[in-house]
Amino acid sequence: MNWIDTHTHTYDTSFGQDPETLVRNALDSGVDVLIQGGVDMDTVGPIRRLCEAHPGVVYATIGLHPTEVKKDYETQLKGLYEELSSANAASAAQGGFRYVAVGEIGLDLHEDKTYFEQQKDAFRKQLHWAKALDLPVVLHVRNAFEEAWHILKQEQDGSLRGVFHCYGGNLEQAPRVVDLGFSFGIGGVLTFKNSILPDVVRSVPRERILLETDAPYLAPVPHRGTPNESAYIPLIGQKLADCLEMQIAEVARFTTANARNLFKI
Repeated sequence: MNWIDTHTHTYDTSFGQDPETLVRNALDSGVDVLIQGGVDMDTVGPIRRLCEAHPGVVYATIGLHPTEVKKDYETQLKGLYEELSSANAASAAQGGFRYVAVGEIGLDLHEDKTYFEQQKDAFRKQLHWAKALDLPVVLHVRNAFEEAWHILKQEQDGSLRGVFHCYGGNLEQAPRVVDLGFSFGIGGVLTFKNSILPDVVRSVPRERILLETDAPYLAPVPHRGTPNESAYIPLIGQKLADCLEMQIAEVARFTTANARNLFKI
């Protein structure tokens, strides 16, 4: 069986994990594609180096994460757009490194609301990038589903596509994600006791389900409370198979196909 981790931060060494070891562990577990979620200009270098060391295995997204929207957000956006557009133009001409999505972008009202107006501005601008560059978006939406949905609804012209990474909406909001044409990023939270995600995955079309870890965060049971890694994707896949009452091989097949279709990899 082959798996894809559609959202991870293998490059992040803040938990003391070695990126090369994490890539090897993932490959040994049958996870043969790891998509890195970029969050600001500081993540560009580490992500590019990891991708260039593992072509065809490690892929990249880049955007300005809503919690990274500060006073200098317009400067950050300028640098990120230059990096994104130049890298993908060079790839189109010569092959090699490219970004497979704009993200992670979105809205976050979990803690600090100081820059919420700036978050909304940054979100819209990056949605425009995605439409102009024909790329999907990877959405970080935390405690702000209604606000994010309103912007997406306004911006959806038929060309916007992407995934609600680490879907945090409720069961009633899930059909609105489907109606927008977006997918659901399902990770370790699916395995947590009292999670609503089992009901969510049973209620949405299978072609809209992607698997992710968000490593090093949100490790699945039985590793909850320890650093997460892409090698744990099969554990999430098994839980999804249990929820949908199907064989794990079928889950690996359709989630991998969904990821390849969205990110064009």
